[in-house]
Order: sequence, then structure tokens, then C-alpha cells
Amino acid sequence: MAATTRICQRCQREVLPDARFCSVCGARLGGPARMLHRRRDNAQLAGVCSGLGEYFDVDPTLVRVIYAIATFFTGILPGTVLYILLALIMKAD
Repeated sequence: MAATTRICQRCQREVLPDARFCSVCGARLGGPARMLHRRRDNAQLAGVCSGLGEYFDVDPTLVRVIYAIATFFTGILPGTVLYILLALIMKAD
């Protein structure tokens, strides 16, 4: 039985039925719309990095490590202020 293909809404090319992204243009295929929000179930502080990891479909631990390194190399204060602002702006799940 042959697998049916889907059509990418952006580039109108055929993609495999189980693909999450178009192999031609990289557009996200189907599924619910992504919402940026804090995740309290996997939170270390306020859930900002966990929410960013979910939004970008990346492991939250990787987001935390990258954020910590970037905060350290930018002088700690800007990263801390940005984290607090994101915690206040992002809705909790």
C-alpha cells in the first residue's frame, strides 16, 4: 500500500505524509498553531526556557545551557533583565 502525499501550503510541492516540515521550503506542516508560553510543568525558575524549547521544538536543557552561556558572556545583567521581562510577558500554560 503506497503512502499518500500531502501538499505544502507555502510552496505547493508534495511532501511525505509523516513529515513535520517541508523538505523544499522548510515550512511547518499541519498540526496546531504554536503558542509561546511559559511551561510550569518543566520549569527550573519561571518556565521561560522550557517554553522557548517547546516553541522552537528543541530540548529545554539545551535552551537553558545556551541562555546561561549567552547571559554570562553579555555581562549577566542584560540576560537577567531579559529573563525577568520574558517571565512577565509570556503567558503561563
